[in-house]
Amino acid sequence: MGAPFDEWAALSHSAKPQDWSGPIVFGIGPSDVVGRSGGKPVYVTSTVRLDLCQVTEADALSAARACAELSRMGIWAVSPVILGAAMLEVDMHLKINEPVGWAKQVAGIRNAAGALWVPACRGWASCSQIWADVQWAASHGVPVMVEAKGVM
Repeated sequence: MGAPFDEWAALSHSAKPQDWSGPIVFGIGPSDVVGRSGGKPVYVTSTVRLDLCQVTEADALSAARACAELSRMGIWAVSPVILGAAMLEVDMHLKINEPVGWAKQVAGIRNAAGALWVPACRGWASCSQIWADVQWAASHGVPVMVEAKGVM
């Protein structure tokens, strides 16, 4: 996987669940996200297959479930995977399914978020987009909450 993912794996394995002392907190379920975004939307990052130049149906469904869980808690959640999948249904030639286009698409959403949540979706620890989102949020003072503990 490489150095960044080794660091991600090490952080995950050594973290104490719900230890709020660092910029990345592990073991955070939907109910734990309540009140952590400062009234702003929560950015739900999830797996996306940009290497295949597509947002897969499985990726979109996983993200939709995560957003629905937060919505049940009264939290406004935004997922670029869900938005991207919907837009590609209308126009499959949009550049959002390419790395540069995706980066432009998510920048505005990410900038508006009060927190970033990584749901326990399959492949979260090896997804380069999730890693990029987490690094951005941690470096910009945006709380990062990860549902899973340990690499899945």
